Amino acid sequence: MTFDGTQKTIGYGAQAEVLLYHGFAYKVYKSSYPAEWIAFEKEQQKAVNTAGLCPVKYYDTDDTHIIKMDFVEGDTLEKKMRDMMIAKAELSKVTEGFDILARAFRFVHQADTTGTTIPNLIDTAGMGLSEEEKAVVLPTIEHLSKKFSSCICHLDMHFLNLMLVPGKTDFTIIDWMNARLAPPVFDYARTYVIFNEFAKDALELYRNAVRQDILGLGISDEDFAAAVKVCTILREHEK
Repeated sequence: MTFDGTQKTIGYGAQAEVLLYHGFAYKVYKSSYPAEWIAFEKEQQKAVNTAGLCPVKYYDTDDTHIIKMDFVEGDTLEKKMRDMMIAKAELSKVTEGFDILARAFRFVHQADTTGTTIPNLIDTAGMGLSEEEKAVVLPTIEHLSKKFSSCICHLDMHFLNLMLVPGKTDFTIIDWMNARLAPPVFDYARTYVIFNEFAKDALELYRNAVRQDILGLGISDEDFAAAVKVCTILREHEK
């Protein structure tokens, strides 16, 4: 497809940029990005729509490397947090952002998985790993999957993937490419790995915000540490 010059860049990542164009968002991937991965992302979005986890719908275009999406009004939670840090907001205000994150986890994990097409983590986690890495990752996922029930996990939950609705406490969770069926410990661990990589000073606030939910699920420190090890290995293969 061809844009008429009125498009505006509203986001970008390693493989794509997002444009606002005639009231819709368009995710424009690099030509080198595999088209089958884009098709998979569309299927993931349909699955989370069906599960009631995200209202944003994806639409086909005449270019396999461009996805048309509903535009989400509002700012990311990351922007809200950054603005508060600049304004040197009180700690109680800062912790509100982490409470929103914790609420987002609970919202996702309660979703009905009946008939979902979201794949199991155990079925995809070994892709691209060395045999040595597989020997760590796959048995750990299998062990924790026997110990805890699986649910839909976002597996990329952080401030940039939470859009806040202006004037409300509601949020919209975006970017579901990584979503898998897995024990929730992996969702919490994945976010821990992200904070440890980009904002170590926020780790304690994050752990405090999700601690009661983790304890309520019966997740021990050993379980959490094992899941963090798995997520660290998987994260390394994304870079």
